[in-house]
Amino acid sequence: MWFKNLTLYKLQSPLRETAEGLQEALAAFAWEPAARFEMQRVGWVPPMGQPDAPLTHSVGNFHLLCLHEESKLLPASVIRDALDEKVGEIEHKESRKVRRREKDQLKEEVILDLLPRAFSRHRRTWGYIDARDGWLVVDTASARAAEDFVEHLREALGTLPVALPETKESPQAVMTRWLAEDDIPGDIELGEEAVLEDPRAEGCEVRVKRQDLVAEEMRAHIQAGKRVRTLALTWGERLSCVLDASLVVKRLKFLDMVQEQAAEEEAETPEERLDVDFSLMSLELQRFYPRLMELFGGERQGPAEEDPRPSAEEQTAKADDDGITGSATPRL
Repeated sequence: MWFKNLTLYKLQSPLRETAEGLQEALAAFAWEPAARFEMQRVGWVPPMGQPDAPLTHSVGNFHLLCLHEESKLLPASVIRDALDEKVGEIEHKESRKVRRREKDQLKEEVILDLLPRAFSRHRRTWGYIDARDGWLVVDTASARAAEDFVEHLREALGTLPVALPETKESPQAVMTRWLAEDDIPGDIELGEEAVLEDPRAEGCEVRVKRQDLVAEEMRAHIQAGKRVRTLALTWGERLSCVLDASLVVKRLKFLDMVQEQAAEEEAETPEERLDVDFSLMSLELQRFYPRLMELFGGERQGPAEEDPRPSAEEQTAKADDDGITGSATPRL
């Protein structure tokens, strides 16, 4: 149950549904196996794994959800070979050329013929709602998978006003400053991995592993104009991750202090184990999110709020004063 990645969304209004209301809303969109001639089927499944279990698992103000996607695997090469064979048969028997419009129709027939024999790929995406603090958390680093989760949840609930969180300071600028000035917050310990990019040249980046991130050679990259895109770090000796400048958390690990606490909790069944782990994880992350926002100046509350970040010209001037060239790319 321990999430490996975190894509965060901020609820723009309090969650209206109770645990029972969520269950009722998701029930109309429960997953069922794809029919013989369906390419894909997406729906909600019980987080606890048992077929007759509720579609939500709630612990206090935390509501755990699981989206199941079934996709039929039809490689393009298989479709192409079957289509070429069918076209060849027609051209040979009828001594004529198969035109494009007819070929498109034949392709649809080929796909319908192959679908019942296609293998299915199943994928589950987990997420939970923190109704008290107004977060939707999806266990993925993929923007597309996260948006799919949000869209299906919005479809079930009828409305779901959420937005990616924005901070008052640019995470990229702040993380770059940490390395440039060796000015790291006391509860943050840097790892040994980072990706730096040059905002002036598309695709220009430097990836480092097993590297002292405050070494002189890292400062040289920053002085050359590169900025931090991802950074490995540990928070409070409780969790480690690779933090993206877009505030996506990747390769999340809960450290010994948390894992030992989980091991002390007795669980006789897999369902009880999931319940214990979800409770500990959600409480731990509930403490982490405010600190994550605080590291970058706190959350921006809306477009009307004055932007405290310096302009591009001011950033350049400040960088020159500090002996750093280039300018950080602000998060819009």
